[in-house]
Amino acid sequence: MLKNLIAVALIASAPVLQAQVRVVESSPQGFGSGVAQSGMPASAESDVYSQIRSLQEEIATLRGLVEEQSYELKQLKQLQLDNYMDLDRRLSGGANSVAPAASVEPLPAKSPSRAVVADNASEADVYKAAYDLLNQKDFAGAESAFKDHLTRFPSGDFASNSHYWLGKIAMLKKDYPQAKTWFTDLIANFPAAAKVPDAQLDLGKVYFLMGDKVKAKSLLSQLAAGNTDAARLASKFISDNF
Repeated sequence: MLKNLIAVALIASAPVLQAQVRVVESSPQGFGSGVAQSGMPASAESDVYSQIRSLQEEIATLRGLVEEQSYELKQLKQLQLDNYMDLDRRLSGGANSVAPAASVEPLPAKSPSRAVVADNASEADVYKAAYDLLNQKDFAGAESAFKDHLTRFPSGDFASNSHYWLGKIAMLKKDYPQAKTWFTDLIANFPAAAKVPDAQLDLGKVYFLMGDKVKAKSLLSQLAAGNTDAARLASKFISDNF
């Protein structure tokens, strides 16, 4: 947008600048003589410079607005990341290490909420409705909504995310075999997805919780050799639990 506004400003000032160039070129004795030969009154020359200065100030103001909006956008992205990390910590029980005898009780059974999403809704809207339920701690409703998302968009842009959150909900319910299935399916079917390292981390924890410490350590050690946030968490988990 800034480039377009600058272009408009330059186009608007082009006739004035061209007139000045012609004036200077017409006089071998300098700019002042050229003005006299062109017949341009001193007041007109003053107006030209005022217009140019005004355009320069407007461009500087627009640059400042763009920089301010860029900063605000970065702040919003950071806030979104912070909210995501907070939700992930709550679903994980607020700790990086997991003990087999976890004190968290299974979620009580209740009728799942239904996310109100139109049949012709976009994938992003369907996924957002499910994620909103998750953020509200309506885990039963979120589970149903994420499954609905996968039914509608099994290979969609957010399919790997739905697999991941369904695995996290299963962990929270202590349904470790089901959590294992969700994480394994994510890793196998969406190998390039951004959630793969997180799924590998949680899959290692699931094996640990199921008592298969050999498999857990093997998987987590492979992950820890990488250079992701999940790799660092895997390294800490190994240090805390093995």
